[in-house]
Amino acid sequence: MRVMVLSLPAFRLERCGYEADAVAGLIAEEKSAMRLQAVTPAAQALGLRPFQTATAARALVPEVELVPWEEAEEARDRQALVRACAELSDRVRAPWPDGLVMDVTSTARHFGGEAGVLGRALELMASLGHQARGVVADDATAARALSVWGGGGVVPPGEGAQALATLPLHALEPSDGVREALRAVGVVTVGALAALTASSVATRFGEEGALLHAVARGGCAPGLVDWAEPESAERRVRVAMGGATSTLQLHFVLPGLLSQLSQRLGRRGEAVVRLRVAMHLEPTKGVPPVVAVSVRVGRPTRSPRALEPLVRMRLEGVQLQAPVDELVLEAVEVAAEQGWQPGLTDRTEATEPLPDLLARLADHLGDDALFGASLADAWRPETSWRPVPWPPTRLVARAARQRLPDDPVELQQQHERIDELPRPSLLMAKPTPLEVRVHDGAPCSVRTERGWQQVQRRVGPERLRSEWWSDDYWSRDYWVVRVDGIVQWLFVTPEGHWFLHGLFD
Repeated sequence: MRVMVLSLPAFRLERCGYEADAVAGLIAEEKSAMRLQAVTPAAQALGLRPFQTATAARALVPEVELVPWEEAEEARDRQALVRACAELSDRVRAPWPDGLVMDVTSTARHFGGEAGVLGRALELMASLGHQARGVVADDATAARALSVWGGGGVVPPGEGAQALATLPLHALEPSDGVREALRAVGVVTVGALAALTASSVATRFGEEGALLHAVARGGCAPGLVDWAEPESAERRVRVAMGGATSTLQLHFVLPGLLSQLSQRLGRRGEAVVRLRVAMHLEPTKGVPPVVAVSVRVGRPTRSPRALEPLVRMRLEGVQLQAPVDELVLEAVEVAAEQGWQPGLTDRTEATEPLPDLLARLADHLGDDALFGASLADAWRPETSWRPVPWPPTRLVARAARQRLPDDPVELQQQHERIDELPRPSLLMAKPTPLEVRVHDGAPCSVRTERGWQQVQRRVGPERLRSEWWSDDYWSRDYWVVRVDGIVQWLFVTPEGHWFLHGLFD
């Protein structure tokens, strides 16, 4: 992944009409006093800092202008910036009050490269009245530190550690506890943090220290920027793997992770439709930091017993180029849990239900490998349908318009409602000529590979013909016949030529 971070040091006051060279600050009540929440760069140069009381700020800089902080209005303006950046990336977040981050991995090429998309971003911010500095790097935390403490620009892939080495430790924005603990052992720069061993950092400074250490060494810190939508946080579980070198080692933690995910979805009344399995790898030069696979289920479920074999199957073909540091499961597509009780209908359950089979085929062959069929406005059977994405949009639209029944048997019967005019389940793209003997205008025997076979049952005729104004006028009489145990769909032309056009299952 390549990310771009835009630092907007004066955004919170620029939106109030103050430029960067104005001496101004935002104030709000905090701990029984009116305190500074943000200041302009000019005010910061005069010694004003966030959390100072308004009285102390006026005593230090009498000419400072202090305005009340309007939290809701600021949040709306920040989301407006996020929407404005949609032309640069399809994934834009605002994790900081004065900064934006976006994934430019696949969009930078549309602007002539990473330098081009960074230049366009700075132009966009300037057109909206905001001064900005931007950095493109491998990790959002590293890019944030460089955009605030550095001069901006593009950090080539794999060179994040060198770019960060001279920055002060607090450029990575550690918590107060971690910062003081590192300072106590003499670590005051990012380069000094990178020089420590991973095991010693994880042991003494916990998960946060380990994540910051990974950034300092040029890697990525999963979780510091949440690319998922906020409401999906409850649909994601993770576990540290400590350097697993084979996907077989991941199998041991799957039952527990799936159980945690099932409990979270159960509290929301949701079931999994599509699951994302992400393996965050240890930082290795030339190796992508994350390997992810998608697992689709046929029917929405949150059963660990149903999901575990599907996940194991998808992991079989994954080749790990570096040890796995963390495993993350996320339900990226969910549906309301409706439940399903097999055995209510009169048909026996197959070993693998058709929806599960279709989902597995889509995972292995791609989303475009499966398609549905939709009716087209044409009388000719060969052209009376067209392929549509699966599941068909008409079913989705109908479900959105009306509430589907809770009874699974009734729901299944709706899907299997039989039309008055029979149509074959297998329609041939091109009708095949047949030899047919006729008695009183109806087919009585058909010539097959085994010779002439008597028609055991017949229904028809059903006449289909094109519009009278059509240049390619045609007319057919269709019959449903049972020959040698096979139900066929035949038609005869006005000239007396017979054709096989479909088979009934």
